[in-house]
Amino acid sequence: MRFVYSNAHACLRHLVGNRMLTTTLLLAALTATVVDPPSGAEVAPALASSLPSALASSLASGATDSSGLLGEYADDDARQLLVKAQRASAKVGAEMRERATCAALRQLVSRALNPIDAHAKPISADERARAIATLACLSTPLEIQCALKVLDGEGSRPNFIACDPQVRRAIFAAMAKDPSVGQPKLVELAVVADDPVRQRALDSLPAELSPRALDEIARQLGSDREMHINRAASIAGSHPAASLIPSLVSAQYAAPKVKRGDEAWIAIGTARSYVQNQIPIVGDASTSFQPVIGTLFEGSLLRVMESMVEIFRTEVHMNLATVVEETTGQPAPPLGYDEARWMVWTRDELPRLMAAHQAERERDAETAKTVTRPAAHDG
Repeated sequence: MRFVYSNAHACLRHLVGNRMLTTTLLLAALTATVVDPPSGAEVAPALASSLPSALASSLASGATDSSGLLGEYADDDARQLLVKAQRASAKVGAEMRERATCAALRQLVSRALNPIDAHAKPISADERARAIATLACLSTPLEIQCALKVLDGEGSRPNFIACDPQVRRAIFAAMAKDPSVGQPKLVELAVVADDPVRQRALDSLPAELSPRALDEIARQLGSDREMHINRAASIAGSHPAASLIPSLVSAQYAAPKVKRGDEAWIAIGTARSYVQNQIPIVGDASTSFQPVIGTLFEGSLLRVMESMVEIFRTEVHMNLATVVEETTGQPAPPLGYDEARWMVWTRDELPRLMAAHQAERERDAETAKTVTRPAAHDG
């Protein structure tokens, strides 16, 4: 690759100042051969011709680093990893990019959130605001995954997601826009986390969830904890989707568990102590007796040999009815908590009702587009 800048620093100022190139292209510029300068418009074609097709198309379309994370906070080691990742295999390259992204995030934390050096200068408000804005602009699954790793109490660092409201708000806003990693993690936090993290995650969920986020709701509906099941059902009711109906049906009722042996022994009564024996102890010109204390128990012993507990989750049932009504346009069928009947209805009736509801919505949309004009009258 050959550039036409006589000064490499001038080339870098052009790339960084205009923010026209991704970080990978900027690193490629660092390793380029420097020759006589042309106009700035000649740089992009020359650079794109020697890069992989994906990067070349990114350059041709004027794509930028959406978050600016690597361009702003990547150190020399991270830049070298990114350059090596271009020549490595797919697996090794992915690991290098992950390490570079985590390194950039650690730089962001140390420079703008929590300096490691106790003698470092105080963090300015502008530097912190710039870091928060960078976190809010994270867009790729890799960036989201690395941010959760670094910000969630990595090593000796504090848990910024739990203790810093601004960081929490920014990273959750970025996660809400990522359907593959961000939204499923938001659902998980909205179910299992403690307040205020749980409430912020719940408030950050978008109106329409991705398929992976819906799969996470279905997984949480199968939890062993009642609180998590009820929370997941509440999220399902707020984001109705037909794919959640089978999971809600299964979660609304828990059959008794098979148990063996006695469940418990319950003793009710009083205990009285008495001296039941004496042990003689002989010494030099002396003797004594050590008492042996006995205990009498008076009362009753309740032996629990068998018990049965059935769980009917009313919150899940109510949210199931909400999801059915939203997806079919019809009230939920009066099937109660009978899982077998619900599954038959889901298989036989649900597809027909959903198709009819979708057709009705399309007709309503077409009707709304129709413009009615009053007829002209004489006089």
